[in-house]
Amino acid sequence: MVTRNEALDPYRLLAAAIVLLAICWLPPVPIDETRYLAVAWNMHWRGDWLVPWLDGMPYPDKPPLLFWLINVTWWVTGIHAWAARLLQVAMGLLTLPLLRRLARELGADASTASLAGWLWLGSLTFAGYAGALMFDMLLCLCVLVAWLGGVWLWYGRLRSGAAMLALGLGLGLLAKGPVSLLVGGLPVLLGPWWCAPTPRPLRRPYLAIALGLLGGAALALAWAVPAAMHGGPAYANAIFLGQTAGRVAESFAHNRALWWYLPIVPVLLLPWLIGLGRTGPAREREAAAPRCDRFALAATLPAFLAFCVISGKQPHYLLPLVPAIAPAAALRLASGRWRVVGWRIGLLLLAMPVGAWFALGRFAPQAPPGVHLALAGAALVGAILLVRGRRALDVATAALAMIVVAALVKGAFLAGSASRYSVATASRMVAEAQRADVPLLMLNHQNGLFTFAGRLTAAIPTAPGPRYVAAWVRAHPRGWVISSDMDYDYAAVPLYRQPFLGRRLAIWRASDIAREAMAASEARQTARGRPPHSKAPVGM
Repeated sequence: MVTRNEALDPYRLLAAAIVLLAICWLPPVPIDETRYLAVAWNMHWRGDWLVPWLDGMPYPDKPPLLFWLINVTWWVTGIHAWAARLLQVAMGLLTLPLLRRLARELGADASTASLAGWLWLGSLTFAGYAGALMFDMLLCLCVLVAWLGGVWLWYGRLRSGAAMLALGLGLGLLAKGPVSLLVGGLPVLLGPWWCAPTPRPLRRPYLAIALGLLGGAALALAWAVPAAMHGGPAYANAIFLGQTAGRVAESFAHNRALWWYLPIVPVLLLPWLIGLGRTGPAREREAAAPRCDRFALAATLPAFLAFCVISGKQPHYLLPLVPAIAPAAALRLASGRWRVVGWRIGLLLLAMPVGAWFALGRFAPQAPPGVHLALAGAALVGAILLVRGRRALDVATAALAMIVVAALVKGAFLAGSASRYSVATASRMVAEAQRADVPLLMLNHQNGLFTFAGRLTAAIPTAPGPRYVAAWVRAHPRGWVISSDMDYDYAAVPLYRQPFLGRRLAIWRASDIAREAMAASEARQTARGRPPHSKAPVGM
């Protein structure tokens, strides 16, 4: 059984935070991270905090809360990518006290609630996505606030519960749109199933829930209505319909199968899925188990089934569901029904750097020595736990080991493969060209690829088709043509070229492409004007 001191050790929590902060130096990864930084940068230089912009157009795909928070962080730190990652790490760490408080409200004692925090912190879900420039950790934070408000109101604290629910759902809507209502609101509606004892009559809790939903909607509409008026009809239609009815209607035609998430779930629950083993029947602290179990099911199963149906399927979409499982698992650890099997976790942690080493050997054989040193350090952590055999291992130590290995593997893999995704050099070239008034043309949609790294303040025009390119290069002989699309390639020697996400990124001079096109046209004309070959008459 894990002792109270082991569970609440603040030094290991501080060590985990320091390790997580070390990943802030990782460069932004295309296409998502570079795009979100581009939107935040556009918000900064334009001074427009109401409507997000990307590539010269309003950006309706995501609400503005994350972009607001990035800009607030930049006020303190200056404009850096690492500052945005620092914000993500801070939001991840803020989920810990909320999860512990949720576990306490569900009936767990302080030690068990702390175990729930360690289980969440040490999951591959947290360790893998902490610091990633995405919306899901922010949504997770908002969802925990909504869940906590829901628990409060079902246990009689109607006013404070409704206020917390409104705050969580409203911020969730501003973080990632209507999905927050599904993940954060649905478990609250199922309160009579997991709440024990169930309050009677049910009219008052459901009235508080209705007030919470209205408050959350009002908070989101306080931004959405003026943003729609400022952004124009197309933007208004996108944020009100594209985020809701449009996406739901398209979901049933998505090309990913309904079962696509099923193999993803076990990975997100590592290392605990294989690292926790049964020891015997519970000995104590089981009174809250049914409540935690039912809350975990209410918070995960309906939302998971809905995610299987709706169109967008990405592993990180499931991130806000994982914390709900932690209190139920922590109760089993605290009661002695489960224990941490150290050698199993050690085997997994050893496999992670070994797998990354083989992957780098294939995709980035010229990785710098520091990358291999980091992977060796990660492998050493796993090997130490493996050789411990059956000796006892507490949850905090296992979680800290997971954080260390995940940070080393993630950092080593991204650093080793940076030459295949970093656009820093190309962005500097594009920025210098814009300052020198060199005409630029992008052959595929850029998605803000160069915007943040180059601190661009003007969008790069996009070619609508090959015929447009031919006319453009003739009209702009000083210009540059940029492409990361394999469908566009030219025999002319590019001004710049690099491998990029399994493809290649290249910059050509427009004059070189124009000369190539002219030479090809002359060759075709010569071929058409040549008389056909004929055999000489027999006997001559």
